[in-house]
Amino acid sequence: MKNFTIIIPIFNEIDSIFNLVDEIKREFKGQQPEIIIVDDGSTDNFAIKKIKFKNNSPRIIHHKRNMGKCKAMLTGVQNAEKKNICIIDGDGQNPPYEAKKLMMFWENINKSEKQFALVCGNRIKRQDTMSKKISSKIANKIRKIMLDDDCNDTACALKVFSKNDYLKLNYFTNMHRFLPALFKINSGKIFNVPVDDRKRIEGISKYSFHNRFWVGILDLINVWLMILKRRRK
Repeated sequence: MKNFTIIIPIFNEIDSIFNLVDEIKREFKGQQPEIIIVDDGSTDNFAIKKIKFKNNSPRIIHHKRNMGKCKAMLTGVQNAEKKNICIIDGDGQNPPYEAKKLMMFWENINKSEKQFALVCGNRIKRQDTMSKKISSKIANKIRKIMLDDDCNDTACALKVFSKNDYLKLNYFTNMHRFLPALFKINSGKIFNVPVDDRKRIEGISKYSFHNRFWVGILDLINVWLMILKRRRK
């Protein structure tokens, strides 16, 4: 696991991030990966409270203003010292033992299949509100029909990939929602790994049907056009 950087993008997750980092450290004791927290312009005093981190603290990178999860991910990947990346949400809903499962799965992929490979978490029993579950199912169905991206649960934050492969992608806002399609059109293989999901205990979700679904539809069309253009070459 020492060849991995765990990246945690956060925006106002002060209620959960400290417990999550402690849990990661316990899970990876003796084989500690690099941990990077990208604070995406939080307004909850995280910049002050970060002194609560004690020994073996994670690296913390601050955005001066909120730039979105996708930009926070890119900042983390660009600053990662390790060659392999694991993304995990900062709200505590992704169990660190499942991040470890995905990282171990990655290490067992044949070298010949690793170029642009993407390991995706597939939540078996999603612990979310009914409205989020329904909107996610609708979005997943539309996305799979249009993009044929081989991913069962693209909204699951848990993902593992190569730093170099990720940085070869052309960045655009909200691209994190379409990583399977973007990796696949670069001849990569998508792996779905079943994972547990937990209820959010602290804080509030930053997403709703309106700020995720409708914006996602516009991005979906753009990615679909990108795929069609690539196929014509």
